[in-house]
Amino acid sequence: MFKSLLKRFAYACILLGIISIIAFYLGKLVPGDEILDYLSIDESGYSSVSTPIEQREAYRRVADKRGLNLPQFYFSIRPGYYPDSLFSIVPAEDRNTIISWIRSTHNHPAAMRLYRDGIHVLKLFCPVADTSAIADKICLTVSSVLKSKDLFAAHHQLIRLQQDISQQNADQSFTGRVQKINGDMDLLVKSAKKLSFLEWIPSVKWHGTSSQYHQWITGFLAFEPLTSLTDGRNAWTKIFDALKWTLLLNGLAFILAIVLGILIGMWSGTHDGTLMERLINIKLFALFALPSFWLATLLIYFFSSGEWLSIFPSGGLGSYDSSNNVLEKGGLLIEHLFLPVLCLALGSLAYVSRQMKQSVVHQFQQPYVLSLRTQGVSEKTILHKHVFRNALFPMITMIGGALPALLSGSLIIEVIFSIPGMGRLMYNSLLARDWPVVFPILMFAATITVFSYILTDVIYKWVDPRTKTMES
Repeated sequence: MFKSLLKRFAYACILLGIISIIAFYLGKLVPGDEILDYLSIDESGYSSVSTPIEQREAYRRVADKRGLNLPQFYFSIRPGYYPDSLFSIVPAEDRNTIISWIRSTHNHPAAMRLYRDGIHVLKLFCPVADTSAIADKICLTVSSVLKSKDLFAAHHQLIRLQQDISQQNADQSFTGRVQKINGDMDLLVKSAKKLSFLEWIPSVKWHGTSSQYHQWITGFLAFEPLTSLTDGRNAWTKIFDALKWTLLLNGLAFILAIVLGILIGMWSGTHDGTLMERLINIKLFALFALPSFWLATLLIYFFSSGEWLSIFPSGGLGSYDSSNNVLEKGGLLIEHLFLPVLCLALGSLAYVSRQMKQSVVHQFQQPYVLSLRTQGVSEKTILHKHVFRNALFPMITMIGGALPALLSGSLIIEVIFSIPGMGRLMYNSLLARDWPVVFPILMFAATITVFSYILTDVIYKWVDPRTKTMES
């Protein structure tokens, strides 16, 4: 059994590794710029009216702090004619511009020289742009060139800038810098070449632990702080705050559905085919067929709106946070969670009872039941001491499959009843594009799902001696 468990654990780790890679790259593929999302949090002085060099410096500082200037994975595969230093360039807009230049000319040394000299010009002239009209013009033009993927249009911009400066008899230092960067551009435009066979071969480079994915996955495993983009709070704090309400809400609903489902299922199994059993099954499946949002709406209408009754609150947790009395808090929880718990439990009750009924009916058809009856054992003893225990085995698999739902939450119910659980947090985070909260929830739910099925399998083999015999 230990060998089998070890094998399943290894498969689970491999599966979670694949899921984590998919989740990581989904985070990189979502629209927008991840570094720009953090700018308002990490750089309080940043604004869209800052000079181009100030914006780039702020962008670089955030990239350094968050590790977003590292390669994305443990290794990278890129065209052989790309320079090694290309993917450390931030912002991404600059990097994409250089890639466009290199693809047009196949001359990465000239493209990198033009970019470095352009940044140097920005550092010289952007800080004095407020005091000099010429410096301001140089700053804006060169910044535009570094964002332009059209080499010929960018070249034309620099030629026109050089002409304007010459007509204004600007200082020699101004003219010299513009001439130099214009010369770099002229060289790049005229240096387009054909690639050799070796330069077409993709280059594979190993980055090891100095990669964004390694930082991301190790941070997830160690629960390192993650910054929410909506309010700057630690994402893990928000997740665990929501998790306790999801566990409470779904846990109570789960217990209620299992207990009632087993009792109803046992009764249905012993009264199979009777009129009462059929009527109860019809009612249960009618509840099962109702969409959860419609059932929740009906419960609010009948028990909260005042149109019929006004017994329970329609949502939220009331003054729970401000209450210091334990009894008062307990009363508030019962009052506010009764309807959502009931809504979740009723939705699962038909399925649980049906499974239990089928299991009970199946057990009554087994030879050991006939043997016990011929020995004079009472039906009550057969049911409670033999059939009930054996009928519970198939329920273990169903219970294990329900465990992930306890943690992932019930999105619709939490939103309708304003319960601050995981489902509602996921929903709000998706709307706000708060990816540092979304993807840890995704990985957290995937981890619980995978290991819950392993746990179910282990428990099933532990309680059912037949599986142990088959393995041995």
